[in-house]
Amino acid sequence: MDNGKISVRYARALFQVAQQQGCEDAVYEGFTRFSHNYLLAIAQFNEVLADPIVAREEKVKLLEMAVGEPMHDCLKQFIAFVADQKREGKMFLIAMKFMEMYRAKHNILSTQATTATQLPEETYDKIKAFVKQTFDANAELDVHIDPSLIGGFILDIENSRMDASVAGQLNALKNKLK
Repeated sequence: MDNGKISVRYARALFQVAQQQGCEDAVYEGFTRFSHNYLLAIAQFNEVLADPIVAREEKVKLLEMAVGEPMHDCLKQFIAFVADQKREGKMFLIAMKFMEMYRAKHNILSTQATTATQLPEETYDKIKAFVKQTFDANAELDVHIDPSLIGGFILDIENSRMDASVAGQLNALKNKLK
């Protein structure tokens, strides 16, 4: 079966159960932590989850550790279910699909702001207000610092990018002069 179909089916089932049990926010928060931790050590995760010699219990512990605390019982039971079905290697895709469904239901846009230096909290609030006004959606803002931008910022909203960085302007000028 196609990896995409598998992850969508599992994510949809979890989303429905989480809604019924009133734990969708807790599952979303857990999957947010999980996806961050997973991406930090993707090679090691994939190696352990794909290894048939590693016991199911160890894989469950690894996934639970990646989710971190607090972890709702709904998510804990789901991890055990996925392990019973031998789909541990699909957990990251399932998490991404679940988060996508959650964001769609709650009208949240994944937004990333990359700046040259740390900005005051009021500036981040203005970015969120801009997203709310422009897209009529709430912004889930992820901030990254990249000194190579020299100044300004890059704002990624879902699949759109606004580059107002000094480095971006210099690159555009360089390309025009070529």
